Amino acid sequence: MSAPVPPSVAVIVRTKDRPKLLQRALRDIFAQTYSDFRVVVVNDGGRPEEVRSVLDLLPEASRALVAVVDHEQSRGMEAASNAGIRSCDSKYIAIHDDDDLWHPEFLQRTVHYLENCSDAGVVVRTNIRYEEIVGDEIRETGSEPFWGDIQQISLGEMLQINRAVPISFLYRRSLHEELGYYDERMDVCGDWEFNIRVLSRQPIGFLDGEPLAFWSQRPAASGADANSIFDKSEDHRRFDRRVRDEYLRQDLAKGGLGILLEVSRLMEDQKELLLENQRRMDAMQAQLNDAIARLEDTVTHRTSFSSILRRGSAAASALRAARRGKRRE
Repeated sequence: MSAPVPPSVAVIVRTKDRPKLLQRALRDIFAQTYSDFRVVVVNDGGRPEEVRSVLDLLPEASRALVAVVDHEQSRGMEAASNAGIRSCDSKYIAIHDDDDLWHPEFLQRTVHYLENCSDAGVVVRTNIRYEEIVGDEIRETGSEPFWGDIQQISLGEMLQINRAVPISFLYRRSLHEELGYYDERMDVCGDWEFNIRVLSRQPIGFLDGEPLAFWSQRPAASGADANSIFDKSEDHRRFDRRVRDEYLRQDLAKGGLGILLEVSRLMEDQKELLLENQRRMDAMQAQLNDAIARLEDTVTHRTSFSSILRRGSAAASALRAARRGKRRE
């Protein structure tokens, strides 16, 4: 008997105690126009019965394409990704967090791209989707482009700051054989560090055009519904610094990316400083414009009042002259 043919894509869904979001994520995945995929739900320390109840809502055919990996205790996002990847076989890997979304043609277009080139992976144009959870309803409150001016995925720009969130990236599984897996020591920023490792060896393509991925953010949420970018903002700064320091130490010993990472961070700091100065100048200009407008209004008001006084004075003078003329008569 021949061995079963592995699916083209393994979709790794990381989740923990967010059944409403997980249900939406699975519905989103099974709405793809491309069908040669399997799903691995990694329940990273959440309640297993909640995950099973969500899976029970799927049609039987869809449920047969889903495997579950349960972690009794949370091991972190990167360990969850690694567990899901190691539990299955496929040609390509996609990390689809339980709160993010895809355009229905995400897999179709990204797989087609990689089937016709040698790039390590491909990133799509992405929008940030702002939302809030009210009761059982997930409401979209706004949207904006994520790096709207991006034209390609370059190592130089990636050294400054992450330009590719997991939901936007489809890549070749063989990268893990060459570069290793996600760094499980990192609570956050592990995807950025992996992107740097990839780009240091191979190019990553970019699919321009309409957004094919939607990175959901809930700035006001807390607890299980929160995003790490808000809930763990201090951790993001700390692990960003940790990655740069580790590469810098390696460079001091044998050369590499550390110095470039450090210089790029300094450049990004200068960019932020320039932006902050620009914001202050804009605020000062707005205050100046407001002051000029008030002054013009005051001058206009006073000029109009002076004109009225002049006309009144002229009328009074004419009246007095007329009275004097009558007295002479």
